[in-house]
Amino acid sequence: MASKDDLKAFLSFYGESTARLQKAAKAYNRNLKKDQNPIVRMFREDLADLNEGGKMLRGALVALGYRLAGGENPADSDMLALAFEIFQTGVLIHDDIIDNAETRRGKFTIHRRYEHRLGARGIRMVAEVDGPRDVARSAAICTGDLGMYLANLCIAQHYSENPKLGALIGYFDETVIRTIRGELLDVVLPYELQDSSFDEEKRKELLEKSVRDIYHLKTSCYSVIGPLHLGMMLGGMPEDRMRAVDRFADELGIAYQIMDDILGIYADAGYLGKDVGSDIAEFKQTILWMYVRNHDPASTEELLKYYGKKRVSKKDLGEVRRIFSESGALDYARSAMDACYGRARRKLSRMSFLSAEDKQILRGFITWCGGRSR
Repeated sequence: MASKDDLKAFLSFYGESTARLQKAAKAYNRNLKKDQNPIVRMFREDLADLNEGGKMLRGALVALGYRLAGGENPADSDMLALAFEIFQTGVLIHDDIIDNAETRRGKFTIHRRYEHRLGARGIRMVAEVDGPRDVARSAAICTGDLGMYLANLCIAQHYSENPKLGALIGYFDETVIRTIRGELLDVVLPYELQDSSFDEEKRKELLEKSVRDIYHLKTSCYSVIGPLHLGMMLGGMPEDRMRAVDRFADELGIAYQIMDDILGIYADAGYLGKDVGSDIAEFKQTILWMYVRNHDPASTEELLKYYGKKRVSKKDLGEVRRIFSESGALDYARSAMDACYGRARRKLSRMSFLSAEDKQILRGFITWCGGRSR
């Protein structure tokens, strides 16, 4: 099948890009661990440790965007790609605090590590308003901030003589802002929907629009559009062509997030990289929840027995899976995802300015996204 050749082409590019980026990351992380103050050094070491072991998909997409623009030397985009990966690590540290996550990339989260260290050393709290968890979270917020600003510094220093520096930093910061906007929506949406001034139709409309906005801002812009666009910008692609790729990437990013939502409920715990069922405990406003909430009041009442529980058991997870399956939410989500993939393929086919080889890699990326197990 042609899709197998497409997938092979993408995986070959992905493998070559990540191998190169991992070498760059190791060199960067060695320096990242250094600090004159031993306490600060401890957190920089944690940041460097978490900065390893990821899929490096966004960094590879920066390299792919550079290639699409006709960039001749892939290594020229490496530090831009690495900056996006450092930003990713900083964002994940903040995300883990928001989500009360215990693990990330198969390792303890930064706030969990420091809380454990405090306890293991018998360190007492000096302020009555603080507990070990409060101190650990505050330290992790600072570590996440460090990662996000180091990413900006990485671009500023490495591309200081590039005439596109201002545009690169400007677009990078716009991507950060869009990501934060999406995260903000994600955090407060379930509470804002309880506003007593809303009627039922208003709640349904706001929920559907906001879930769509979260998908665009928090996933499409952050995971697909942003890195591809930065790479294309570095490579000098004309604006109209970048916009065409952005529209393709948006469809793919939304499909990617829908798959994440499905995996967050139905994946095997060994493959997901985070706790299966965490979306339930966090009351995540996903396409699955949205469908049930807006179309099936009886099933919504059932879901509310489990959504928001501090600890979601295997039995609870099984019941949620049953509700999503029987209510039609799972079929709806899969249909919406397939529609996004279909639109992405059609938009890709119309981009005559791309070479046959580049189109094959992008078709393979679509196939890879659809076949993920994590």
